Amino acid sequence: MTRASLRRPVVAGAFAATMLAAATACGTSANTSANTGTSAAILPAQSGAVAASPGAGLKAATAATLGSIVTDGSGWALYRSDNDKNIPPTSNCTDSCATEWPPATPVSDTQITGVDGNLVGSLTRPDGTQQLTLNGWPLYHYAGDEQPGQTNGQKVGQVWFVSTPEGLKAGVAAASGSGSTSTDTTNPSGY
Repeated sequence: MTRASLRRPVVAGAFAATMLAAATACGTSANTSANTGTSAAILPAQSGAVAASPGAGLKAATAATLGSIVTDGSGWALYRSDNDKNIPPTSNCTDSCATEWPPATPVSDTQITGVDGNLVGSLTRPDGTQQLTLNGWPLYHYAGDEQPGQTNGQKVGQVWFVSTPEGLKAGVAAASGSGSTSTDTTNPSGY
């Protein structure tokens, strides 16, 4: 079963059970990244934080290879894309892209730990749903991460990066423009 199928709202119990059985029987994995197997020991940035409901929330954490990053309330890494824009906040990841990179859902102020709440927001996606933003950058999960603590989406297509608590690119030197606004709409990663 892929992480993406766990992140989607369950519309009907029978459908979910059927999909679970099919995914388990097939033994497939959504991990198509050239950067497979990347797993970081992700530790909460602040001790004593109360875990939010599964998946809900935004918290600062530390990844062994990337430094300070953000995760959801269950420890799944959150990503940003250079194909998006932060001014104004714009997501260009739709259709099959949004299947591989499921948009993170907005959070309440009480679900934020170790991140400046003034940087947290949301946008309305082209399909009308809401998406979590950090410093204007839309945030996503990655279907190739099969368990909390993995960062398999880092540098996919050279446009996907784990987000820092400031909304910058984790693991990228500041001199490379890791926080700059991206208006480039070219598609080196297939979306």
